[in-house]
Amino acid sequence: MSSSTNKIETPQESNQRKFIVLDIVFYGSSLNYDQGTTNYQELKKITKWDGKQYVLVSRYALRYSILHWANKLYPNEWKLAGNKELEAEEGGVVHPKPDLVKKNKSILNFPEFDLFGFMIAQKGKEEVATTRVSPVKVSHALSLTPYSYDSHFMANLDVMRRAGGKGSNPVTIEEKSDFYAYNLIIDVSRVGKYTVEEHGDQEVGDIIIDENMKKERIIQLIETVLNLKREIKGRMEDLSPWLAVIGLYNDGKYETYLDKMELAKSNLYKIITKEKETRDEEGRVIREIEHEIVEKNAPKFIIDINSNSAKLVESKDKLLSQIKDFLSNKITGSTILIYKRKFIQTDPEFQPLTLEG
Repeated sequence: MSSSTNKIETPQESNQRKFIVLDIVFYGSSLNYDQGTTNYQELKKITKWDGKQYVLVSRYALRYSILHWANKLYPNEWKLAGNKELEAEEGGVVHPKPDLVKKNKSILNFPEFDLFGFMIAQKGKEEVATTRVSPVKVSHALSLTPYSYDSHFMANLDVMRRAGGKGSNPVTIEEKSDFYAYNLIIDVSRVGKYTVEEHGDQEVGDIIIDENMKKERIIQLIETVLNLKREIKGRMEDLSPWLAVIGLYNDGKYETYLDKMELAKSNLYKIITKEKETRDEEGRVIREIEHEIVEKNAPKFIIDINSNSAKLVESKDKLLSQIKDFLSNKITGSTILIYKRKFIQTDPEFQPLTLEG
């Protein structure tokens, strides 16, 4: 197999590339554990510039959740590769079988290979690995507040007693319920397309899927992210967005707001008025008015963005409709959309998007 040559894009080609960027904030609890030691289960963490530790949900854990939840939502369109398509080697190396590229050219039939890329290592020393750089990039998700060393201790006393055994198997598990933020970047122009310039094999040629299938795959990916769930340790965690900044870019120049969002607190005040009427001995009406103030803390997100450059989309359906229009070239230029749950406060505030029809 011939080696792949790196093609340098012209400015015109670069400007024609379309990108969809989703910066997402969700709320979850203890989503990704590290290797740990003995009976201590440790969360993945990373130290940031302020010297404090933040909990990390790896991009691999997010990709796993996206693939498997999409498989549940779209079992026919998002079939996961199995032993017929995958090849396992010693040392834990797993990759697609070469035939998926070389013979039947079915590699892009699997969304996991189309969207998230792959590498097929060649056994011969003279041949170069067949690779696909992922058109979809997923970052790690980081907690928005530092880890406070919360944990809980548990043991299997009940089942041990029922089994007639003695003692128990105690374990300490770290916990972190928090807002987490990550981003997902879709290079729309490369989805559904695996060309000679990328894989370098003239005999294989360009592998391209149907344009409508490509658009539907992107929509299904985004809809999966908007409704994402993760199964972990007997729990089903909801990773759907509380807040999302969605950028639709037509000119190849995209921006992310992942590091431009800050979590703060806002105090919501609600005044409840109660009226009570009584009569005195002479029959006169006495009206008593009471005011009760209810205070509630709510999350507030400060976004470093010009409020005039982004519009609020009030439902997931309207958001998906806008993305479909973007993929069908009905939206020109760059558009930034904000989706949030109704009780979420933001600074700045955004005006609702006005849709025609």
